[in-house]
Amino acid sequence: MKRSSTYLLVSGAVALLFGLVAAFFPIATAIALVVLWGVYALLDGVTAAIMAFRPAPGQSRGYLIFTAVLGVVAGLIAIISPTTAGSAFAWVLGLWLMVRGVLEIVAAFTQQQPAPRWLLVLGGVFWLIAGWLIMSSPGTAALAIALWLGVLAIIWGIVLLVVGALVRREAKRAEPIRGEVVPPPIFPSDGPTA
Repeated sequence: MKRSSTYLLVSGAVALLFGLVAAFFPIATAIALVVLWGVYALLDGVTAAIMAFRPAPGQSRGYLIFTAVLGVVAGLIAIISPTTAGSAFAWVLGLWLMVRGVLEIVAAFTQQQPAPRWLLVLGGVFWLIAGWLIMSSPGTAALAIALWLGVLAIIWGIVLLVVGALVRREAKRAEPIRGEVVPPPIFPSDGPTA
């Protein structure tokens, strides 16, 4: 339990630190996240290119080459120009939200639904509004996402710190597990002897 509490406390402190940095520096956070994604996409593309030389049975060499080119190009754009990539990501997210909204509204009238139709239409309208807001200001949307990520990390960090402290307290109260070797105290309970 003591090791678990240490892990929880360290994880909570790291999450809290990340959350504070993300909340107070959302521009830098957004750029860093785009660059990290760019590195991932670049590595994924290189991996797909390597796999294209010896595709596994059932794998399409053409698909692997397409994936490789797409990953390398997207990764390089994200690394070289993270603001452009961040704006493009926000546009794609906004477009996806709008398409989802339209599909939800259409589904409310064309498919049998267990939920009331007006709730599905309302949900679709909210998706449309969210998509429009993101597409109308992709830079602000990227900053808002970074800020919300920071706030969530702060909350999660606090939760982990509290749980870690509670687990540590219980570990101190608990009796040793049978068979567990308990190290002797550094100083006897009577205090150091001279």
